This record gives sequence, C-alpha cells and structure tokens, in this order.
Amino acid sequence: MTRGRRPRIVILGGGMAGLTTAWELSAGEWRNRFESIRVYQRGWRLGGKGASSRGRNGRIEEHGLHVLLGYYQDTFRVMADCYAELDRARYRPGCPIQTWEQAVQPAATVGLTELADGGWEPWSMDFPQRSTMPGGRPALASLSLGGMVAQSLRLLAAFHTSSFPESRRGAASPPPIALSASPHPPGREGIRAGDVLRRAGLTFLASIVELAGRGESMAERTDLPVIGRALEAGLGRIREALYAPLTSERVGKATWMLVDMVMTNLVGIVGDRLLLRPDGLAAIDDLDYRQWLRRHGAAAETLDNAIIRGMYDLVFAYRGGDPAQPAFAAGLGLELATRMLLDYDGSLFWKMQAGMGEVIFAPLYEALTRRGVNFEFFHRVDELTVEDSSIGAIRMGRQVELRQPSSRYEPLVDVDGLPAWPSAPDPDQLEDDGEWLAGAESFFGERRDAAEVVLRAGADFDVVVFAASLGIVPAICGQLIAADPRWRAMVEHLGTVATQAFQVWLTRDDKALGWEGGEGVTLSGFAPPFDTWASMSHLLATEQWSKSQGVDGIAYFCGSVADGATDEDVRRRAERFLDEEVGALWPHAVDAEGRFRWELLAADSDLEGSGRFGSQYWRANVDPSDRYVQSLPGTNRYRLSPGDTGFSNLVVAGDWTDCGLNAGCIEAATRSGILAAAAVASRAETIEGAHD
Repeated sequence: MTRGRRPRIVILGGGMAGLTTAWELSAGEWRNRFESIRVYQRGWRLGGKGASSRGRNGRIEEHGLHVLLGYYQDTFRVMADCYAELDRARYRPGCPIQTWEQAVQPAATVGLTELADGGWEPWSMDFPQRSTMPGGRPALASLSLGGMVAQSLRLLAAFHTSSFPESRRGAASPPPIALSASPHPPGREGIRAGDVLRRAGLTFLASIVELAGRGESMAERTDLPVIGRALEAGLGRIREALYAPLTSERVGKATWMLVDMVMTNLVGIVGDRLLLRPDGLAAIDDLDYRQWLRRHGAAAETLDNAIIRGMYDLVFAYRGGDPAQPAFAAGLGLELATRMLLDYDGSLFWKMQAGMGEVIFAPLYEALTRRGVNFEFFHRVDELTVEDSSIGAIRMGRQVELRQPSSRYEPLVDVDGLPAWPSAPDPDQLEDDGEWLAGAESFFGERRDAAEVVLRAGADFDVVVFAASLGIVPAICGQLIAADPRWRAMVEHLGTVATQAFQVWLTRDDKALGWEGGEGVTLSGFAPPFDTWASMSHLLATEQWSKSQGVDGIAYFCGSVADGATDEDVRRRAERFLDEEVGALWPHAVDAEGRFRWELLAADSDLEGSGRFGSQYWRANVDPSDRYVQSLPGTNRYRLSPGDTGFSNLVVAGDWTDCGLNAGCIEAATRSGILAAAAVASRAETIEGAHD
C-alpha cells in the first residue's frame, strides 16, 4: 500500500445493517476519509429481510409484515436524516412521499385474541398517542432498570386510579389519569405520578417513583432490600384489589393480565436483585421469559395471555418454527415488553405508507449514491478466506454482465412518482435476459455466473464489513468457523427460524368483513400457523388497481414455519387458514358453514392460475438470508460484537450481533450498523497510521 492512501471499504450485504454502516461512514467528518465504499449485493434489490417489490397492478409484495415501533430511536433518526438530505420537495416535487413524516404514520390500534369456549375471541385497544416524536433522543440509554421500575409503577398508578376513583377522595379534585407510562400524559400536564400513588394509599411506591425520576441510583441504596420487601407487599395489595373487578368481564380480564404481567416484572426485578447486578437483565437471559414470570408468581392465565403470546409471535420465538416450543430470553423479553409498552414516542406502532423497500431502502440507496457510495448488484458472495488472522480474499460470482459495462445498474422503477423496486430485474440493462435471473436473489437459485470475482486484501479492500444475515454464515464463512472457536460457537448456538407470509386483496374493507375492532389494527396472538394479522388497506392509495377490480381491502398474515417449507406449502396452509380460522376475525367473510367466501378475493385473470387464491401473494422465507434471527435463552453470550470478530480487517453488522438490543428487528440492525461504522473508523486510523 502506498504512503498516505485512504482506506477502501467493502460492505457485503445491502440490508439495513450494511446500509446504515455505509450511511455513517459517508457522513460528516468521515465523508472524505475513505478512498471508496462499495456495497455488494446478490440480485437486484436492497433490503435483506425487509426488501419489497412492486408486482402487477402496482401491488406491494413484502417478505412479511413490517412495522416500526415507537422506541426505534436510531432507525427513525437515520430515516429523518436521509429524507432531509434527499430534499424531495426540491429534487422530486412529484413524489407522493417527500418527508419521513409522510413515509410512516402512527398506528395505535393493537389487537389480540383469547381462546374461549372453543373459539377465538379478538379484541383491540388503542394505546395513547404521545406528543414526543421518535428519533429525538438517544437509543437504548433512555430506559435504565431504575427507569423501568418507575415507568411500570406509573402504569400501575394509572390503572389503579382509573379503576378505583374513590381512592382519590379527599384530594383537591384531581382529574382522571390517562393510560400512559409517561408522568405527564398528553392532555394531563401537571399530574405527578407520585401524587397519584399517594392518593391511592401507596406512599412507598410513590417514593420509589420519585427516587428513580430524580436519577438516584437504586443500586447504591443500602435500603434496597427493605424497598424490595415493601414493593412486593404493595404489589400484592394492588393485585388483590384489582383481581375481582377486572376479571368480571372479558376486556377486564385482559386488563388484569397486563397488570399482572407488569407487577410480576417488578417483583422479578427486585427479587432477582437485578438492580444490583453489573450485568443487569443479562443475568436472567438463560431463562425463558414465561419461565421467569412463573418463577415470580405470575397467574396461570397470565402466562398464556394474548399479550405474552403476541410478544412471542412478533419475534417468531418458537424453536424450529414449532408453536408448541416457545422460547425467548427472559432479560430481553422483560426489556422489550417494557420498551414496547412504556418507552415509545408518538405511537406504539408506526406503519409504512408504501412498501418497506420504498419507504426505507430506496431513499437510502438514492442518498448513498449521491454521496459516492458504489453499489455492485448481481454479486453473490461465495467464500471469505482467512490469511494470518485476517480476511485474505472474498470470492464472489458475478451473476450477469451489464450491457453497458461502464455504467451502473439502475435498480429502481417509477410508480406514480415513487421510486420503487421491481419484482424482477430489468432485462434491458443486462446481457442475459433469461428467466432464470428472477431467481438471482435466492441462495438456492440456478447459477449461471458470468464471471468469478476475487477481491484481495490490500489490493481491493482494507476493511470488509460482513453485513449479510446470520443464516448464510455457515455457507460462506467456513474458514472463519474453522479458525475461530467463537464463530463456531455462534453458528452452533444462535437460533434462526424460517417464516411464512401471505397477502390478500379483498373486495370488502375490514368493517364490511365484520371486524369490530379499531381501524388499521395490527393483531397478534392468533391461531397458528399465521398468528399475526395487519390491516394494510391504507396502501391501496399507492397501488394501481382499477375501479373495475373493486379492491377495497388488504390484509397481511405471517408466522413462523418449520424448515423445509415450500411456497406451495404456504399456499395450501393459507387456503386452509382462510377456510378454518379467519371467520373469527371477519365473521361476514364466511358462509353459513363457516367456510371462507372465496369470491371476496380480488382476482387478476392473468395471475389466477388454479383456484381463486392464485391471484394473491405468498412466500416461504426459507433462504438462509431470509431466516429470522431468534433470541433463545442462553444464547446472547455467543453473539459477536461488530468490532470484535477475531480477524483484524473484519467488522460484522446485523441484528445477530451483540449491539445492545439483541433482537431480530430493524432497530437492532440499524444500531449494529452504527457500531460497525465506528469499528471501521477505528481500524482506518490504524491503516492510515501505517502509512505515516
């Protein structure tokens, strides 16, 4: 390497982790620090498990259901920065989505189901909107263990005063408190959680809230055992007071189970002395979350309530995709339950107003391209080779040549002014326009490589960021696994699971189908194998159905699945599911015998094939890169941190790394990308110093 040369960075994988790494490395003070940043991607799309495309009638086709949660601080920050830099009002004035606020909208209605009298009974609740917006505060640092205790107690105070207004007698006409974890819920400024608790006769709980609110370290308090005993006693009083009135009706039972879960979380935090443990929540990650709740006295009905099942469903927490084998690390379960329910900004859920590929990955691609980041599509990584504790070479197959080798492949298409990803590559830009290229994204697809590509350390790159999915590691990182026991332990212990999904376009909206819950609901805890449903009818405004086709509704369903499933298996399961289960959600969608009314599906004669379901969309996500990364008990210790890989010129990024939020979600991928960029910058200093 010549004196003074700037480092060259190669990023393998164009999912959120890889793109975030590129985003951070090409921004601000680092913008001109690197000679080149190149992203290599198999096939023609970016986004990884979050990739989407446009099919016939401009319909959005996803890998599954994707929603953002209100605590995804890093994801929202990157989105906001990206849209601000793109400045679509100036450069794309006709684009229907110009700002991040237009790209996602609050979706506060959450649905759950309970199995009663041999059938599923759905219900929904609207979580309160908050005036704060996500992306405006530091990620992860915003909720300490002490803060979790305080937030949980505020929620219990809200339940108590809402359920027992007589507890406020003698107070100076306090207004009712909203169901919110915030000490100052929207429209209730000035109400202090400590005051509410005192009115409820729970003075010691008020003291704990105020101690945590002042930032006083619970771990440093010598009277913590006394506080713990008082807390357990006080929670017992709340439990006893709330049980009878709340379990007298169905919705009340659901409220009771939420209260019981929150109370059990608090009892467990104190009982396991987590406030004193240096490893915090990680101290209980060897246990399953349900197992931990049971240990600390959760009611039997709580352990299988819709909220708990919904949490497991949302993170596909089933070994081997088997609903009979739920498994979710207790520390992470406790953290995610608290963050999701108590630590969100704006709305609990945020729904994208187009495909995920169009809302997140197309804007990032456009902005990164402007910054000078190079994208090499149609490059399949086959092997990373090891030389002297570093990556010596990267072997790839270039799947197809461009007709204009000097130009770059342009992956996006215009859908009514919105940059989007097509469902197949553009043959006009490629030398080979064979139908086999439609499978270029699949690890199992046909291989007719145009050329072998070998990138060598020192000649072609200085640092490589492995940002592909965990599922692909055994296939292409064999030498790393053989050379480093930590890599071997990681692939042996970290779990991944295949998923399945289908989408249907309907000639009736939710209300006409008989859904009686809130509009735009996201529902979990339903019947396997498709335990999660989201009403996505708002996307009709961005698709291109004609009036004659009469499309009035869109529904997405997803769930985990056992290994070996095929697309045809998913289709059969979807048809059976519609015939046997969906009537619980849509009672007007079934006939007198309870069978699905197939005429309600919007048809496209060119796609219909055999059977009415043939015009819908379904997929089995069994490709190694599509497998969902699980958080199984006892496995967090096997995750690699982005900058500690055991190889001097290798950084890793992905939701499978140890990034502080060890869960399969876009926020974890984003955060990992940020940490990966910092690790690359650190290595760059070493590389630059070697030339001085």
